[in-house]
Amino acid sequence: MSQHPHTSTAPTEDSTEHTRWNFAVIVTESTFFMAGLAWVDPSSVLPMFIGALTPSTVVIGLITVLQRLGWLLPPIFMAAVLGHRPHRLPWLRWPVLLGRLPLLAFVAYLWLHGLDNPRLVIWFLVIAYSAISLGNGILGISWQDIIAKSIPSRLRGRFLGSMQFATAGAAFGVGFVVRWILGPGGPAFPSNYTILFTAMAVFLTISIVGCWMVREPIRPVLDRPQSVRDILLGALPMLRERRAFRALVFTASLGFGISFSLPFYMVYARQVLRVPEDMAGVYIWAITIGGALSSILWGYLNDRRGPRSVLRGASVLVTVTPTLAICVPAAALALKGLLPGLADALPYLFALVFFAGGSTMGAMWMGSMNYLFELASHQDRPRYIALFSLFTLPGAVVPLLIGFLLNYLPFPVVFLLMAACGGAALLLSCRLPHPTPLDSITPRE
Repeated sequence: MSQHPHTSTAPTEDSTEHTRWNFAVIVTESTFFMAGLAWVDPSSVLPMFIGALTPSTVVIGLITVLQRLGWLLPPIFMAAVLGHRPHRLPWLRWPVLLGRLPLLAFVAYLWLHGLDNPRLVIWFLVIAYSAISLGNGILGISWQDIIAKSIPSRLRGRFLGSMQFATAGAAFGVGFVVRWILGPGGPAFPSNYTILFTAMAVFLTISIVGCWMVREPIRPVLDRPQSVRDILLGALPMLRERRAFRALVFTASLGFGISFSLPFYMVYARQVLRVPEDMAGVYIWAITIGGALSSILWGYLNDRRGPRSVLRGASVLVTVTPTLAICVPAAALALKGLLPGLADALPYLFALVFFAGGSTMGAMWMGSMNYLFELASHQDRPRYIALFSLFTLPGAVVPLLIGFLLNYLPFPVVFLLMAACGGAALLLSCRLPHPTPLDSITPRE
């Protein structure tokens, strides 16, 4: 079935309408959201909290997978809901509010009952994080669509780079406080973690307010609804016939799958390298500094050379990060006789892994989103975002697979397999063509 632009009497708006407002509001809102997550950083603090309740690494992988599923599953349904609706803002506001209520309930539970029932706490935590991700998955198309409509392509690298830089600066300050709270001079366990979850809830509440302040430009939409069935029927032909979309899907699936495995480096540092618990704050700094410094580079590359260069740089880092996790401890052990103090410096040297990992996630996200924006028109953007989420879904199980493998294989062997996957992502990224709107290609009837 062919699709036609929306032909309502909605006014034709300038391409820069709400650009300044949304630039400032969305950067601020996103900064509070991401800095809020840094209070209980999924890559360092959260694994230690879970480790205090259960020795299982599968729980860490489960939370990571549920987070990814919450992001990736709803868009296919939301594309059917939003494709013909010129107003998408309500589908940003309400999901962000309802999706974060379980976290507020979890914080209240911690203050009232503490960790008296560890199993209940774990499941409450899983539900809270899953709800946040599910809410973000529901609002994701609206959020991305509003960005694409109000931020011109020539500014998107600067916009996303500013978002990542501001987030990194805020999270860097959070890292100082987290290190003190979890250190020997901070509150005793479990009060220290209760305080961290409370701070996270406060920051995410401010983010909710920011989402309600966003303004939406009106752009052309489809003239009739699309069903989920219609979208799914066109999925495989799109993947088969459109090289640019197919290359993006495969690159992002591998890249995101490996880049979302940072929590396992923290588990390795604690269980194998015997890194002190308060090093979590240092690793948060490494992640945020890596993200901040690299965001300047990625933003520049995106606006000057396009999102392909960003995706290729991200794929290099996907390979480098697990390689560093293998090489840094091995080098410290090999040089121990020549440099006796090197063993004491290992916890700080291992921060290089988190520095590289922090640079990776922002690059993969920026490159994928901007590449996708350049492939689709306003009318078809919800469908392409949804199908991209659907096809990258297999990459979401990578952290769970890693958690499973770590029950049977040594950490360095698993890291080597991750580096091999990163190498495959790099090869795929080198085959990315210049993005041209998919709508300019007549689909097969």
